[in-house]
Amino acid sequence: MTDIVQQEDTDVPALLRGAPSTVEFKKLRKRLLRQARQAIDDFTMVPGEAGQKPAKWLVCLSGGKDSYTLLGVLLELKWRGLLPVDLLACNLDQAQPGFPEDVLPGFFTKNGIDHVIVREDTYSIVTDKIPAHRTW
Repeated sequence: MTDIVQQEDTDVPALLRGAPSTVEFKKLRKRLLRQARQAIDDFTMVPGEAGQKPAKWLVCLSGGKDSYTLLGVLLELKWRGLLPVDLLACNLDQAQPGFPEDVLPGFFTKNGIDHVIVREDTYSIVTDKIPAHRTW
């Protein structure tokens, strides 16, 4: 079994410091960056011309691994100078009982990520409208 060395240098964005430095992780990271950049180019997602004010993108985070990954990829593209937009991370706190409300704000703050948390009690509305143990 091989040891997983952690990234510690400043040659990576703050979000990736402490990430594994295995070959597999580096290959996955490179592939995600390439594919995200290709999608951004294919769909002309960065409009405008040089010298204009950068576009703003709202990146919504559910707290799951997919949204964390998307934010990480976009932040790295921006850090590398390949994504000329301003990013704002957003989370809808649905007031679900037992949901740890401090995790995402702490993550954003620790990594210096501009963010906003919107708190709306949609959980009570859903539980009022849908019978217990049903998903529709």
